[in-house]
Amino acid sequence: MTARRHLAVSMLKREYMMISTSTQTASPDCIPCHLTQNAACNLLAMVITLSILLISGCSSIQSAPLPTSTTVLAQLEQNSHPKIPQESTPLHLPVATPTPASSPTATPTPSPFFRGPIAIGTSVAGRDLEVFQFGSGDSQRMIVAGIHGGYEGNTIRLADELIQVLTAKPDLIPTKVTLYILRSLNPDGEARSDSYKGRANENLVDLNRNWPAYWQSTWPLEGCWTYTYVSGGSHPASEPETRTLMNFLLTYQIESLISYHSAVLGIFPGGQPPDPASISLAEAISNVSDYPYPPIETGCQYTGQLIDWASLQGIAAVDIELTNHEDTDLWQNLKILEAFLAWDQDQPNP
Repeated sequence: MTARRHLAVSMLKREYMMISTSTQTASPDCIPCHLTQNAACNLLAMVITLSILLISGCSSIQSAPLPTSTTVLAQLEQNSHPKIPQESTPLHLPVATPTPASSPTATPTPSPFFRGPIAIGTSVAGRDLEVFQFGSGDSQRMIVAGIHGGYEGNTIRLADELIQVLTAKPDLIPTKVTLYILRSLNPDGEARSDSYKGRANENLVDLNRNWPAYWQSTWPLEGCWTYTYVSGGSHPASEPETRTLMNFLLTYQIESLISYHSAVLGIFPGGQPPDPASISLAEAISNVSDYPYPPIETGCQYTGQLIDWASLQGIAAVDIELTNHEDTDLWQNLKILEAFLAWDQDQPNP
């Protein structure tokens, strides 16, 4: 009885060894088949081993049930999915899509503090009318010089000095303000002469008599400038210099304006009669300067003036007359510049 049992065991061992050897010779071209066959062989080996243990009389597993067909199929299905070595996670898993980084918020490009010279138009003779911009605030303000060309050339030199100062000291411009400086409205007269012959433009028009405000082609001479003949033009805004500045003031919605002249007479507010905003600006300038205010009256009838047209557009405007035809009065006008930039028509003057 014992010999027969050993014979059966030896035969089963030999058959098990043959099955194990055969699984090692599977073709590389049939890897999936090999995996399934290998799993089946492993189950068969387990069945054979259980049978051996039963035949050998291992009492600890004699009561263990043989695997059913359902169990075998489940085991085959489990073993048919290869695993990553030393990992319990299946080889093919969906990869979690990373949450995309939020798009960076676009940062507005700040407007430049300084730009210029910017040609906004040309004179009768084709010379550029040049503007310089300082700051980028919402309150638009402007200084105009050289309306009477070379005859009042010290206003042009003053404008150039203010441009140099503001370029070196940008902190003088409040953040709420944009300031424009037109250094010479009459470059043709500037190029022609620094005497009274340089007062008019190339068409012999006085550019401060050419604006569509109380305009006249000629005017009474009593109390007015009479060194040589000038006119107010063939009609209001007949000159390209006038039209260019009109367009700029309206396009950029200028709120307040200083027009520089020379000489002596003081500070003139815009409007006939002067409007409240222009009076307020004139008073603010008078508080920090030595220029006469109210201005010296000569009895001249002023027609077609820039500041009067500006007043009609709701722009607070003043003429400032320098002390003479040579000096720029820079230090005094730096105080005026500070007062002009700080001025608020809705606040009483200090």
